[in-house]
Amino acid sequence: MKTIHIPLINSVNPNIIIENVSQLMDSLPSHQIDNDPWTKLKINCQTSFSIAHCGDAIFLKFYVNEDVIKTNMHKTNDPVYKDNCVEFFVSFGFENEYYNIEANCFGICLMGYGLDRTNRKLLPENIIDKIKRTILIKSADELATTNFEWQITLAIPIEVFTYTNLSSFDKKQGRGNFFKCGDDLPEPHFFTWNIIQSQNPDFHLPEFFGELQFG
Repeated sequence: MKTIHIPLINSVNPNIIIENVSQLMDSLPSHQIDNDPWTKLKINCQTSFSIAHCGDAIFLKFYVNEDVIKTNMHKTNDPVYKDNCVEFFVSFGFENEYYNIEANCFGICLMGYGLDRTNRKLLPENIIDKIKRTILIKSADELATTNFEWQITLAIPIEVFTYTNLSSFDKKQGRGNFFKCGDDLPEPHFFTWNIIQSQNPDFHLPEFFGELQFG
């Protein structure tokens, strides 16, 4: 099981301009989302992320290189996992329930809460809108192995975790996983940070979450 230490950055606050957060995240360690337990053919896609917190918000940036951009979801809580999508699943303390935050490359978000894949509660749009987002999509450099490069930075304030009594992320323990997928892309794929052992693609298996240690 993997472990991530999520550094505390005292120099920022939840009201920081999201573009400044994006620049800050580039200086932090990156973690690869490179486990592909289900795809039989090799998919030309590389994804990594960096993560930090300021006590009142989690800052998360994904970096993706892939060959196709195909986005059909445009409304909050649409099934964005069908598009070019990155995902963050997290639980806090000894909670059995967990949150799933999913975003396509246009910054459209889905967020849910529950014990497993079934009977999840989708959070309302006015709560999800509190998550600040900035995106970058561009053609990859000439020497790159993929056609496109895209990035998304999220500033996730503590108040969006409405089902959990959290006053600060400071020194918290959590569990979670990070994903890259695209169910409806020409080459569907399902990459994970912490490896999952199941016969079919399924991100909703908290028994395979890694450890998250907030500084």
